[in-house]
Amino acid sequence: MAAKRTVVVAGARGVFGSLLVEELREAYDVVPATREILDLSDLDAVAAFALNAYAFVCAAGPFQTLDRAMVRTVVNAGAHWLDISDDARWFFDLVDDRALDALARTRGVVVIPGLSSLPAISCALAHRVMPAERMNITLFIGNDNNKGAAAIASCAALNTPDRELLRRELGVDAVVRPRFEMPGAQLAVAALRVFPLRARIRVAKILTRLIPRFGSRGGYVEVNGERIDGGQRMAILPVVFALQHLDGKSGCLAPTVFDPEELLAFVQQ
Repeated sequence: MAAKRTVVVAGARGVFGSLLVEELREAYDVVPATREILDLSDLDAVAAFALNAYAFVCAAGPFQTLDRAMVRTVVNAGAHWLDISDDARWFFDLVDDRALDALARTRGVVVIPGLSSLPAISCALAHRVMPAERMNITLFIGNDNNKGAAAIASCAALNTPDRELLRRELGVDAVVRPRFEMPGAQLAVAALRVFPLRARIRVAKILTRLIPRFGSRGGYVEVNGERIDGGQRMAILPVVFALQHLDGKSGCLAPTVFDPEELLAFVQQ
């Protein structure tokens, strides 16, 4: 029997990181890298975790606070970099980095950010509904989901890669809106936007303890009426799919490098 490939999951104790660990445990030798054992600002420590690993998966947000040098460190160590970021600046800083792309191709590995509901699933749906002049993208979030402070803080100032990515690839405009189940959540999240990021995180940590649990779990991604439903697991399934389809790929890539219908079929199975 062939040895399992090693996959490091950073942020392994968070909402999405813990889901990833469970999802990957059977097929891979998973190394759960929690904040207690891996400081992502310590590049030597990151390199040690990435060395001899097949892939380094980052689920430790918010990504706006992370140092992109970490990605180069992982690539230098010879591991694929995958993450679940939905932040446009982080996403395009990686995808458009020509020096990093050249290094990744030399090492024979990929850098693929955005392997989550947005933009991986949303952009796959956008390809399905073409032709269209405009994409209306909705991310619905059930109130009974587990809530991470980083996710709440990021959602408060949602700036996903979808609009620019779809402009580049399909030549269409896009509008992305979150939708919440809890009454008043839309206003509360909008109010958080006035705070700088670190303050939003502190407030979000308080909210995670105060927000009552009721309503539904999971959610959906909808593009021009075409919808994919699922639980929070849906947000990490693009990573699982990507890990199964990396052979022969290298460089800095968007999630749209994968066949959209294959990805959507995988998420829905």
